[in-house]
Amino acid sequence: MAQERETGNGWDRDEVLRQIMEALGAGTLEGNGRDGAGASSDRPFTDGASGGTAGDGVSQEKMRTILRERAEALAKSSAVEASEGMPLVVFSLANETYGIATDYVRDVQPLRQVTPVPCTPDFVVGVINIRGSIYSVIDIRSFFGVPQQEITAATKVIVVDTEELQVGILADDVSGAMSVPRDEINPPLAAQATIKEEYIEGVTNDMLIILNLEALMQDERIVIHEEVG
Repeated sequence: MAQERETGNGWDRDEVLRQIMEALGAGTLEGNGRDGAGASSDRPFTDGASGGTAGDGVSQEKMRTILRERAEALAKSSAVEASEGMPLVVFSLANETYGIATDYVRDVQPLRQVTPVPCTPDFVVGVINIRGSIYSVIDIRSFFGVPQQEITAATKVIVVDTEELQVGILADDVSGAMSVPRDEINPPLAAQATIKEEYIEGVTNDMLIILNLEALMQDERIVIHEEVG
């Protein structure tokens, strides 16, 4: 999984942490905030108590204490983020369970009064009207090798919104929402290393498959259909 970076203040947390720990280990910190080779850091380290920089006469020992505390705080922050949950809408397709990040989900509705559209690919179920807005409904089973199922009273449409498209995804059922700790999300299993691997963000220990919705919505089959429609 890609690591998140702290960029709001113009710095990379992992890089700052690495520089601090290297400097502490090498004992090369100087009073002017430069290492033994004279390379300056991208951002001056400050003394939290006085607000001054290393150039204000702070002792090397105090600088090491300040920097060590900062390194420990950054490491703790990284550990907390790793254990934070990813909110998901969980749904089923045949005997598999999938999750979509809630950031993408705009609505969940029963599949009612779907209108077939002639001359469209097999994965296009039709169009549906939800509160005055018309959405194409697609069945993503063919992208994941999942067998077809009959439409039942439990069948739902999950309306998703990405940078590419706004469409409805057919689901056999939607079980609800849950939060999965990020450090429990594993890479796709070797057994799943098929054409669908590029559409998988990760898999949990209980086999919940988390979709990479942006990648799926960029598939040329879906994009071309939407452009034609």
